[in-house]
Amino acid sequence: MEISRTSDAIELDHEADIGVARRRIGALAASAGLDEARAGDAALIATELATNVLRHARHGGVILGCVGDGEVRGVSVIAWDRGPGMNVDACVRDGMSTAGTPGKGLGAVTRIATRWDAYTLPGKGCVIDSLIFPKYHVRKTQFDVGGVCLPYPGLQVCGDAWEIDLRAERATLLVCDGLGHGDGAAEASQAITRAFRDRPDGTPAQLLERLHGVARSTRGAAATIVQIDRNTREATIAAVGNVSAWIVGDQQRQLVTQHGTLGQATPRIREERYPFPAGALLVVTSDGLKSRIDLADHAGLRSCDPLTIAGVLWRDHARGRDDATAVVLREVSA
Repeated sequence: MEISRTSDAIELDHEADIGVARRRIGALAASAGLDEARAGDAALIATELATNVLRHARHGGVILGCVGDGEVRGVSVIAWDRGPGMNVDACVRDGMSTAGTPGKGLGAVTRIATRWDAYTLPGKGCVIDSLIFPKYHVRKTQFDVGGVCLPYPGLQVCGDAWEIDLRAERATLLVCDGLGHGDGAAEASQAITRAFRDRPDGTPAQLLERLHGVARSTRGAAATIVQIDRNTREATIAAVGNVSAWIVGDQQRQLVTQHGTLGQATPRIREERYPFPAGALLVVTSDGLKSRIDLADHAGLRSCDPLTIAGVLWRDHARGRDDATAVVLREVSA
């Protein structure tokens, strides 16, 4: 089964929007192959998180998507707002509510989600993510990865795309941005990610050279490939165009990319290598997010789950006039 790497964004302004989110996550759960009980759990989580947004912040949204861990499929729900923030530890205890409600929403989410995480700061809102896999699922990969990939506002198709190949000691991440937006951009990015899935072996430069040929039949794209090797503790990057990448450890370092367009005129593709310390993050974003991103501006965010981090980066840095993607990867501690 193919995993959709594109997310659905639903704005939350009215009670009716909660029903939209509930129905959409139900459809995604069915497409992911979740059984009726887990699909119902996903719908409950989407309902509770969306309800919390409207009650506590009055406006925000949910981002819904399909996720995978090896061959196992599931769904994700990210709820975001820019409200007053919350005391997460207190709110997960049933019976506590700052809005005068029973206060069981977040407590229920923490019990039935496979994994969940939250990031909040006083006066700056909250982002809560949850993953719903089949019951009793056990993590199978050595890397955690989370991504938000959303289309140009008002469009149904996304010109950005991302894909990842996970091996025991290596992760290879591709993020691409088809030129422009709409159908033509989506066709370009989908052709590139499909070719990557079909043949993910090779160094980043070798992969990009191969994908450059695939992109010739499309309008072209910017693309970045980063390969993380657990044995050498190195990150190797090959990139053409304006898909940006950072390694975030004790310090944040932006990785070098080349000018050009995959499928069109481009310089000889070269690779750059960087140390990838234990505990570091890899962050890759399309130009639908602002070019200056510094996790130091978000106190405590680095320790969150990759999906939470991607959601916060999208919420706080999306330009709002382009497709927008943020993908975050972290090595799982032994």
